[in-house]
Amino acid sequence: MLFTSISFLYYFLPALIIIYFITPKKYKNIIYLIHIITRKCWNIDIFSFYNTHALLFVKAFEIIEKASKMSNVKVNGVHCHIGSQIFDIEPFCKAAEIMMNFVGDLKDKLGLEIDNLNLGGGYGIMYTENDDPVPYDEYIQHVSEVVKATAEKRGVKLPFILMEPGRSIIAPAGITLYTVGGIKDIKNVRKYVSVDGGMGDNPRYILYESEYEAVVANNANAERTEKVTVAGKCCESGDILLKDAMMPEIKVGDTLAVLATGAYNYSMASNYNRIPRAAVVAVSDGKAKVVVKRESYEDLIKNDVL
Repeated sequence: MLFTSISFLYYFLPALIIIYFITPKKYKNIIYLIHIITRKCWNIDIFSFYNTHALLFVKAFEIIEKASKMSNVKVNGVHCHIGSQIFDIEPFCKAAEIMMNFVGDLKDKLGLEIDNLNLGGGYGIMYTENDDPVPYDEYIQHVSEVVKATAEKRGVKLPFILMEPGRSIIAPAGITLYTVGGIKDIKNVRKYVSVDGGMGDNPRYILYESEYEAVVANNANAERTEKVTVAGKCCESGDILLKDAMMPEIKVGDTLAVLATGAYNYSMASNYNRIPRAAVVAVSDGKAKVVVKRESYEDLIKNDVL
């Protein structure tokens, strides 16, 4: 099947609209994605989408209008995404209201009935003790109230609602284990703990200073008495896993367990400095099974031809 993807980027990604054209002999349902940023995204200040969405939805409307006239395409739904690690309910409610009003516009102006509304994900998780995630049922209760109220106001049928919990499910399920290889205490500066991994298996700190909690797995109940920075082995100034984290006394040979690494860790891992990627092991009810084998140096060079 041949398809073409067309993306429209405006104002540093406040919206992204993706459409797929199917070959003439194929008939396919399609869903349009509208990427809405309504908040401060990591350490980049992005202006409020609420003040700029009109122009973006005009373009989305034009694309959907064109698609609705194609004999081999049916507009089956609309899809939005507002960001990640969001701990407030209000942005989700606002996104639901905006999207339901867009659904109303499609019916009023084009006669289109939208069957599916995907409100995306972005639910925050507890990476550190300072994070305070909102329970799923609270998200769903408030968003459903907005969807129903806006549907009644605009006179449209209730679409089938999809939501994407993604990270909020898989991240807490993952733990990364490291072995402590060295300790360097620079008086009045910082105490470094070096481990046998780093930015190659978790690039999220060097990318945007993501924070994590960790425990000494072989001494998990020990009191946290000292501040340390956990550094990787890639010989880069930004090769950090935890910065200024309160930890128990750590010794060479200890096993350091970094928590909530199930999402955006292995999928973002690389062979930086030609370091083989670690194995992935599934653990349940006291049983363990290797699900991704540890890479070898032979794996790293098997595609080299010189």
